[in-house]
Amino acid sequence: MTDAIELATEATKPETFNFAEAILDRNYPEIKVPVYLDEKRVQVLVDLMRERGPLEEKAARSNKPPVEVAKRLGEIEELVNTITEELKASEYTVEIKGIAPEDHEDLILKARESFPVEYIEKPNPITGATVKTEVENEQRDDYLAALIRQAHLVSVTAPNGAVDADFKGDENIAKVKKTFARLPWIARYKIDEAIKEATIAVDFYREIADEVF
Repeated sequence: MTDAIELATEATKPETFNFAEAILDRNYPEIKVPVYLDEKRVQVLVDLMRERGPLEEKAARSNKPPVEVAKRLGEIEELVNTITEELKASEYTVEIKGIAPEDHEDLILKARESFPVEYIEKPNPITGATVKTEVENEQRDDYLAALIRQAHLVSVTAPNGAVDADFKGDENIAKVKKTFARLPWIARYKIDEAIKEATIAVDFYREIADEVF
């Protein structure tokens, strides 16, 4: 009878699993950022779009737009389409992935360990008490920025389909720094914004989880 009870009890026990392993396997936001290195062609496209705006407004104010306005709008449309197609053919795709908040905190700790924090002491002008203020360190800030970019950077796909995914590890931190230093400003801005977006998405999930669960 005892054996039967034990078997019945064992059968009703829930299946077990390792939650720590489940956490490691969870999904993070993935964002693909198109990057164009032909800055001259991008600038031509921007100039054309700036020219198009006022012409479209002028055409909208009239039932029958002036012939020269309509003609120029047609020329601009053709040029914009041509340049856009040319840019797409030379497009690089940068893949960004979110990371866990604790991993981000580890990066901050790593930067502070590599470039220890220094303080200066100054007396408070009102109370006279000594106040410690952290000294800014540009090298540490640059290193942390590179660490964060490296942690989020998954791969870069070239227009011909070739993939560069060799960005991880201390041995590649210089490569990450050089890559971002040489990128067109707008490309670097878009990638950094994608990193922020991925970070916000992770934090937003945490807020939702707190509210729902």
